Amino acid sequence: MTEHALILRPTADGDYYVYREGRLIGRIRKTEDHIHGSVVWNWGITVPLPMAAWSHGPADSLEAAQKAFRAAWEQFYDSLSPEQIARWHHTQDARKG
Repeated sequence: MTEHALILRPTADGDYYVYREGRLIGRIRKTEDHIHGSVVWNWGITVPLPMAAWSHGPADSLEAAQKAFRAAWEQFYDSLSPEQIARWHHTQDARKG
């Protein structure tokens, strides 16, 4: 796969949408683990296609969340057929109105 830049755009403090080539592909956000009293960075791929269990998860820092997101994204994107990519783009474009 040719590596493409993943762009984080903040929506609020500790909350980011993740874009690739202008398309929204996921989210990374800071949450509090009230049970353990710690901060957790949750990340997830959010494209309109069936997603595997490994397409989201927790991380200890923003940097770790970005690294985990990129690894999952590359695995996910490499698994897509041209037809699946076209369906994703069509569905996402239709939602824009």
